[in-house]
Amino acid sequence: MFTVKQLEELSYLSWWDLSCPPLKVLYDDWKDANGLSEDVIDKMMDILMEQ
Repeated sequence: MFTVKQLEELSYLSWWDLSCPPLKVLYDDWKDANGLSEDVIDKMMDILMEQ
């Protein structure tokens, strides 16, 4: 699963256009450092969208 801190970090990252190449690298590094899969991130985004 994921932590509240990771959810908050994703919230901050999601404010930016992650298709921008320099930001995509930051996002990929964050995702790898936290060991998160795309499925988990999709669930996290669903939670963020509900708020």
